[in-house]
Amino acid sequence: MLSGEARLDAPVRWVHVGEVGDLTGLLRGGELILSTGIAMSGPVAEAVDYVEALVTAGAAGLVVELGAGFSAVPDEVLARARARDFPVIVLRHQVRFVEVTEEVHRGIVADQLKQVEFAREVHERFTALSLEEADAGAIVAAASALSGSSVVLEDLTRRVVAFEARGRPAAGLLADWERRSRATPNLETLGVSGPEGWVTAPVGLHGRRWARLVVPDPATSQARLAMLLERAAQALELGRMVERDRLSLEHRAQGGLLADLAAGRIVDEESASARAAALGMGRGTRYVAVVARLRGAPADPPDGADPLLQQDRARTLVEQVSRALRAAGLSGLVGGLLEDQVGLLLAVPQVRGPASHEDEALDALVTRLPEGEVVLGVGPVSDSLLAAGRGLGQAGHIAEVAATMPGHPGRIYFRHADVGLRGLLALLHDDARVQAFVESELGRLLEHETRRSDGSLDLLRQYVAVGGNKTRLAEATHRSRASIYKRLDRLSRVLGVDLDDPASLMSLGVALLAYDSRSA
Repeated sequence: MLSGEARLDAPVRWVHVGEVGDLTGLLRGGELILSTGIAMSGPVAEAVDYVEALVTAGAAGLVVELGAGFSAVPDEVLARARARDFPVIVLRHQVRFVEVTEEVHRGIVADQLKQVEFAREVHERFTALSLEEADAGAIVAAASALSGSSVVLEDLTRRVVAFEARGRPAAGLLADWERRSRATPNLETLGVSGPEGWVTAPVGLHGRRWARLVVPDPATSQARLAMLLERAAQALELGRMVERDRLSLEHRAQGGLLADLAAGRIVDEESASARAAALGMGRGTRYVAVVARLRGAPADPPDGADPLLQQDRARTLVEQVSRALRAAGLSGLVGGLLEDQVGLLLAVPQVRGPASHEDEALDALVTRLPEGEVVLGVGPVSDSLLAAGRGLGQAGHIAEVAATMPGHPGRIYFRHADVGLRGLLALLHDDARVQAFVESELGRLLEHETRRSDGSLDLLRQYVAVGGNKTRLAEATHRSRASIYKRLDRLSRVLGVDLDDPASLMSLGVALLAYDSRSA
């Protein structure tokens, strides 16, 4: 070995015996050249150019058999080879080049055959899984078995959706997963990234990625992993598309029944029950209408909003509610109602214990929904499927109001009593008529508070909260009654109304609710 020791592991695509001075038109890259030195037996400059041409053509290396006609590689040639880190090997004894080429070609063909066999196995395995509509866990397990490596499927929030540990315990594989995953950047294509050298592959169509496959400890070549993970990602995407299409058909059918029930187009219980049963809904002891809506979403989408994006969000919400329903072991009908609302007619099962049947079912449902993203409006409970279905309109109104109400950490489902007037005003806080009403009732007080900041606005809130009872107000504020009378008299003059008049107090209370809703 005279040069290029650092490149001895370079892959050899083919072995070529060549004695002519210009091989560049015959090479495609990756060839190992066998020679007796004839091409370098002329002027030294031509010999140097010969080696430079091999390097430029991408040859893997040069093996020279020394003999009487060519006893040594010129120093200038070696200098160029070393400068280019190009492997040059000399043989000091005669070697049958035909045996070398046969042996190497046999190995190359064997490797190619193994790659073809591996590709066939990968194709057959994932084709079968796709035809069987296998879930993500089965696809990940197959990828792990074929690669001999641990494989993890994570979603866009770095949560592990499915995994298969191989050669290490699951606890070690998934330890501190989110931190390690976030340290490994997402790549647009399959590649190696992150401090641990993970091999990752995106899952989903370009521009609509929804997950990625991760091989933290690759045990096979990157070429094989690339083929394997590409097919696994395709199988996952195909499975997701099939599942969404199947669910889309089911949910469209179920949504049609929900719309008919909400509009009162079905007039007898027997027909409603028969259609619900035909769509897979089990019987319950009672029924309740529920409407899901994204928290904080505007009641009316702004002009120019992307309709495809809105449809995608609505479909995602349908899928989330459907998955939560199945995961909770409950039965019901799920389907889109309006563009931003998903209806659910829930069959309430019999339960034991102090909790009401519907509360137990709703608690089981909401724990499976994305925390902080979804709000549910709950209609009246009924023994009749028909009557419960008619409550979808009311549930939709409650959901729409609750989605715009401020506060309520940890609260997901709301009933009519939970929203009431406060919820209605929260929904209408942008209405010009409500804003005009607030200004007419509180405008003078708000201007006074801006100038003086003497707590008059808070005093009015406290007075409304105790229902206009001056004694209770004195106790709540820890002031004497004389002091309270004096402050209320000043407040009455600022507002220009009689605070002892129940109608005036009620009007001020509504204005305060609307003002606080707008300010929240």
